[in-house]
Amino acid sequence: MFQSNPPHRGRIQAQGDDIDRHTQGGYSRAWAKEASITRDEGICFLEELEQECQPRELARRTKAFLKAKNFIRRAAQGGGVGPESQPPSFIDQKNDIKNARVDIEIRKGLAFIPPPDELRNEYVD
Repeated sequence: MFQSNPPHRGRIQAQGDDIDRHTQGGYSRAWAKEASITRDEGICFLEELEQECQPRELARRTKAFLKAKNFIRRAAQGGGVGPESQPPSFIDQKNDIKNARVDIEIRKGLAFIPPPDELRNEYVD
């Protein structure tokens, strides 16, 4: 059955004044799915955004991307996270562009669950 409002929704973004000038708001990956996205999908979204960034943009967000990846890994260890666990923007305080950041928005449902093969392995003796 088709559902017009999937139960799992969110997006990951790289934003800031240095990006906004030429991309209409930053780089973004969104999801709207029937199933929760996995840790690996979330990490893949971040890696795609890293590849879109220009070298200077990426240099300003290297720590932010690392913090975002660590958040996703910790979320998976806990079974995933929902909107109530919305993280603050990931930034590097020492940046020359103060609003250079990586954002993770969990709008609905659950995100960053462990991959199915890891879940199966937990229950095998």
